[in-house]
Amino acid sequence: MASNSVNIHRLQQAINGKGLKVLYNTTQFYSDKQDRPVTMYIVKQAIYDDETGKHKNVELFKSTSQIQIVLFLRDMWFEINGWEIPTDNAQWNSIKESNNG
Repeated sequence: MASNSVNIHRLQQAINGKGLKVLYNTTQFYSDKQDRPVTMYIVKQAIYDDETGKHKNVELFKSTSQIQIVLFLRDMWFEINGWEIPTDNAQWNSIKESNNG
């Protein structure tokens, strides 16, 4: 199965085209439970801080699942455009609820 990174980058470009400054990063940590490195995917937004004169990155969402990152960015894209956010995926709805919407 192919990576979802293409969809992530397309959504990132579309969202950034609307004026937001969304960043997508990856990091790894070692899981003793799984006895292997695990990749964490992180979505942040760069927000300009008038006091420091610099951008500061605020974490919006993180997950070990690229699918969840795609769904998060899809929902963000729908919200930016004023469209109704799809609620047809019960598992994703549950994840959103556990992450404070």
